[in-house]
Amino acid sequence: MQRQLSLGKSEDAVSPVIGTVLILAIMITITGTMLAWGIPQIQQSEAYAIYTSSQNNLLNFDADLDHVILQGEGASRTSTVSFSSGSFVERSNLDEIKYYYTTVSWSNPTIVGVTNGATQFAMMDSKSEVSDYSVTLTYPNGTEWTGTTSERIVSDFPYPLTYGTSAIYSSTANATQVGGFYIYGTDALSYRYSSVSGVFKMRMFNGGVVSKEPGGPFFVSSKPLVRSVSSSEGLDSLTFYQTDYNLSSSAKSVTAGNFIFDARNQGGRDVSLDVYSVRVGFSGDSSIALRNYYFNELGFTPNTFYFTPAESLVGSSMGFEEDVVLSQSSAFDFRILERTINVKFNLR
Repeated sequence: MQRQLSLGKSEDAVSPVIGTVLILAIMITITGTMLAWGIPQIQQSEAYAIYTSSQNNLLNFDADLDHVILQGEGASRTSTVSFSSGSFVERSNLDEIKYYYTTVSWSNPTIVGVTNGATQFAMMDSKSEVSDYSVTLTYPNGTEWTGTTSERIVSDFPYPLTYGTSAIYSSTANATQVGGFYIYGTDALSYRYSSVSGVFKMRMFNGGVVSKEPGGPFFVSSKPLVRSVSSSEGLDSLTFYQTDYNLSSSAKSVTAGNFIFDARNQGGRDVSLDVYSVRVGFSGDSSIALRNYYFNELGFTPNTFYFTPAESLVGSSMGFEEDVVLSQSSAFDFRILERTINVKFNLR
């Protein structure tokens, strides 16, 4: 009897210990799950809320900038922009945009190697109508240079190509202008926010916004400013806005806070041409998003430009360029409206 009583008391003592261990195990499991999954989810939700709030502010500011760009020189607008986290800065020449055009229907130059800092580029007529081209380059400082293709290469110009350089090219056989190009470095008003989810980015340029969320590519979140007039035969006109920013504030970047942004249109040059085709090339992190937008929204056709070693050994070493092209059998009015926008911000 004494042995049985002793054993009974021993079993009663073990049960609370086991229960306590089980409770502790459950609590540790729940706590671990919260630390491993719950808290990161909360932090990610908080990060996305911060990004969304900043995006809404920048989209509102972008709408105000659109009015400033479209209304002409002297137009201005004041906006309130708030950031709960992240940084906002002006970045010069963040992306490169090139516009090629043809002014005749019987020639279509293939050009590779036009970029900032280039000392040569390759070109030939894909329709085999022009054997050699005469090329005139005009630099931003007004310097002009004229040369001809040699084995399908243009070289020996006095300075490397730079942003703001333009060109016209003609057939050496009859001096008929065949086309030309413009090369731009595009300034951007750039927002960046780093969080546990990764890095969020937004860039404002040419009256539009491209965005990037962690784990994904850039995408167009607000359409760039492009105007077109259609007819039964295609386009009658196509207009692009090419904007640069000039920050007059003593500070060149801002972080969290409430700000007053003042934007003013300082004017610029208008380019107007009668053309049969327009080719647009992009370089930079935003290039894929912009190419897709021009393809899906504006009716451009993707095309890859390159030289084989048989066509030009030097040209083939320049690689390939994936651009978008719009062409039609009838001429249309092509315009590039260059605008400098002065932006000033102060704490509210």
